[in-house]
Amino acid sequence: MKKADIIGGLIGILIGLYAIWEGSNMPEDVVMKIGPSFFPTILASLLIIFSLVLIVNALRGKSKGEVTPLKLSDKGVQRGLITLVAAIVFCIALDPIGFIPTAIVFLACMMWVMGNRKPMLMIVVPPLITLSIWLIFEKVLNLSMPAGLLIDIL
Repeated sequence: MKKADIIGGLIGILIGLYAIWEGSNMPEDVVMKIGPSFFPTILASLLIIFSLVLIVNALRGKSKGEVTPLKLSDKGVQRGLITLVAAIVFCIALDPIGFIPTAIVFLACMMWVMGNRKPMLMIVVPPLITLSIWLIFEKVLNLSMPAGLLIDIL
């Protein structure tokens, strides 16, 4: 487990550094002074910190558990792969289709994948969460979300 924790920690650090580097290329907001890279930079910094904790614990011999090979027949692995594919599709569809329809479909898909298949919840929750996120970013933070197909309405 020690080797897996060290490798996982190093990968986490590299991903965090890459996210911070990419975020530094984003324009800063003139009014609010935080800009679109503020939250991703915070999350990337936390990823780096927790990756360092993982590496330190591995070097101190405090790693727990054992590494087992991944099996595609495992339900957790299947859910993880479906989630990865859905996230990639979400990122590709976000600009042309727009945040609101893409996020509603993505959240409904994720609810189904995670086992929450109550029809009423799947109809109500994704639009409510999507609308809440859109209102916070568009109206409170003044950060535009991709309008896509709804450009004439929004």
